[in-house]
Amino acid sequence: MKTIKLQPVKLPQILPHGWKKEVAIILGIHQNSMSRALRRGSGLTYNKIVKIAAEKYGEKVIND
Repeated sequence: MKTIKLQPVKLPQILPHGWKKEVAIILGIHQNSMSRALRRGSGLTYNKIVKIAAEKYGEKVIND
């Protein structure tokens, strides 16, 4: 088994228009499910949403 280390990523302050729809398609869930998870602010689905959004729209953090 090969271990892949992800680079630390920082989410931008404002995500681009349509990001919820794109992330919902990637995760295979409905947009309403995404909205509910974001309002709740915790849980498995919320963690997946944050991870995908960070990978897709995040800026790489350079450790000095």
